[in-house]
Amino acid sequence: MVSRQGRILLATLAIAGSSVVACTASPRLQMSGDEIFPREVWEPAQNIDELGWAREGLASLEKRVEAIGSAAFMIVTRGRVVAAWGDTGRTFWSHSVRKSLLSALIGQAVADGKIDTAQTLAELGIDEKRTPLTTAERQARVINLLQGRSGVYLAAAGEIDAMRDARPQRGSHPPGTFWYYNNWDFNVLGTIFRQTTGEDLFHAFDRRIARPIGMQDYRADAGVYEVEEPSEHAAFGFRISARDLARFGLLYLHRGRWAGRQVIPEAWVDASVRSYSTTGTLGSRSSKSGYGYMWWIQVNGQAHPELRLPDGSFTASGNGGQRLTVIPAIDTLVVNLMNTDVPGPRISSDEWDALLAEILAARRR
Repeated sequence: MVSRQGRILLATLAIAGSSVVACTASPRLQMSGDEIFPREVWEPAQNIDELGWAREGLASLEKRVEAIGSAAFMIVTRGRVVAAWGDTGRTFWSHSVRKSLLSALIGQAVADGKIDTAQTLAELGIDEKRTPLTTAERQARVINLLQGRSGVYLAAAGEIDAMRDARPQRGSHPPGTFWYYNNWDFNVLGTIFRQTTGEDLFHAFDRRIARPIGMQDYRADAGVYEVEEPSEHAAFGFRISARDLARFGLLYLHRGRWAGRQVIPEAWVDASVRSYSTTGTLGSRSSKSGYGYMWWIQVNGQAHPELRLPDGSFTASGNGGQRLTVIPAIDTLVVNLMNTDVPGPRISSDEWDALLAEILAARRR
């Protein structure tokens, strides 16, 4: 007999499947037979050759990472640290990496029966006081927001110019029919999580994810809510270190499991890192070519073999160069954080793709 939580997840997958449009689904995540998780601290790899990395390639890569101004950088393969440069224990603003962190929390709330992804904004009582939603907009479902397909095109907190410039005309697309990287969707998901669970986002992340997987530097009190007129729905800012973000990546690499404990439902992880939309000019050539549940998915590897990134890889991406890219095909994750607390170097999506190509070139043939 299927549990209520199981029925909700199955319903979520059914709804998700119905909204897939003209894109390639990523393959099921592959698990290594040798599951290694860090305990209190990360352990360095004793033999990087056995993990598929070339020493001379990593030496060259270190110079490149230093040249772009990374504040913290890590490569982890099979649960072991292959490279760790910069201050990996210092927290930085995650920027839009925050959305992938929220996706995990929502998956847990769905499994707990607190959130139903089939519910509409009308049923949840979600609106905007200064710019009330139309009847059509109120029909957007939670699943549509997760996929960036709500059809609600209103100003939102935390937007950058590229988001504003690309925003479609209001009412131009019904809910579920068109993808747009929409901060309104993502911020409202934060509102829905708090409304339905009664929990603060940052403390919920601490209790439900950071502590269970042993994050060393995460502090819930460092999180910030930001409201910008005219929207009443706050953007939510996480601070996170490279070594803690690497733990989050390893959790997803193992399909939500950590040292024998299922922290995030396996079915939710699988659904989250499947692509439901191609991202066009708003994406990059590889790490942003498809979109899942607030994760960017690689779906066009054959079109850009020079980038070397296998299909099914997935990325949490934040403005300025904050990145977590998980590459299940080689049991590897890569983290890069820039110090956006101060003026200084930043990297674009295309520059991240180019760096990923150099990273993968550092592997042994």
